[in-house]
Amino acid sequence: MTGPASVSIVLLNWNGGNRAVEAWRAAHGQTWPRIETILVDNASTDGSLEACLAEAPPDRLVRMERNLGFAAGMNAGFAVATGDWVMPLGNDVRLAPDYVATCLAAAVDPQIGAVGGTEYAWVDGVLTDRPRPSAGALFLTRELRGSWVPADRPTFAFGVSGSMPLLRRAMLEDMRRIHGYCYDERFGTGYEDLDLWFRMQHRGWKALFCPAAKAWHVGSASAGGASGFLDKPPDYQRRLFRNRRLIWMKNVTPGMRRQLGWRWRLFEAAIPFYLLVRSPRALGPWWLGRRDAARLSRVLAEEARHAAGAATVPESELLALIR
Repeated sequence: MTGPASVSIVLLNWNGGNRAVEAWRAAHGQTWPRIETILVDNASTDGSLEACLAEAPPDRLVRMERNLGFAAGMNAGFAVATGDWVMPLGNDVRLAPDYVATCLAAAVDPQIGAVGGTEYAWVDGVLTDRPRPSAGALFLTRELRGSWVPADRPTFAFGVSGSMPLLRRAMLEDMRRIHGYCYDERFGTGYEDLDLWFRMQHRGWKALFCPAAKAWHVGSASAGGASGFLDKPPDYQRRLFRNRRLIWMKNVTPGMRRQLGWRWRLFEAAIPFYLLVRSPRALGPWWLGRRDAARLSRVLAEEARHAAGAATVPESELLALIR
């Protein structure tokens, strides 16, 4: 079929309240002519699912029996999506009407696997002009921390914001063929997007940051609205400590480890001392997260060897995106 590409917007909701309704309304208000809307609900109990359905019927509705987190919920939406591009959208993200159109106008290179725009703060129902910390093109530091670089023109990067990316179906199918999944459900919520960017980059797919595309994000809605990491619930902290180590074990190749190893080890060694000073209560989640990651070390080592064998780009290209 000729004409504009089709786009599936997958909104994942869990007790999103009025925010979810506004996000759903904005998804239906896109100017792009070929939009399919998919609503995935993680067993909400606050009436937000019913409110979204009353606002606008989805093309497809997926009801989960319980809250399975971001990665599993989105994978369920991806499984029924039919678009050439698929957008995983949180229930606390409101898109500008031309968000999809602006992103796709910039994504002319067929090797672009992900394209995303600028995140602005959505505060107390107000769409502000204040960029969020995650606004910009995503690069990585040598400690594997995100480095968001402002840009005033479309910029190739390591990744884009995981809150509202457009993902090329061909890239997702490639990930499914190589790894057996799109998002790794072992991550739950947190770093699942970084894991996808790593796997995508290993296969030669590109990420494009498109600054003219605007969206507004509340942020940390699944963690009770806590914005700082040390303010988040202990189970959330534990999961992120674990997932950070999973990224290292699963996606960083031996050659990359030789380049990054000492910075990684130094940073990891400093974490407990930092927590001891800033938030001793976080030492428990840190230790449990390390233990959880260690339990997966053997299976992840095997997966890492398989992924390295399927990589299509040299390690030097990925290292160029790590600063």
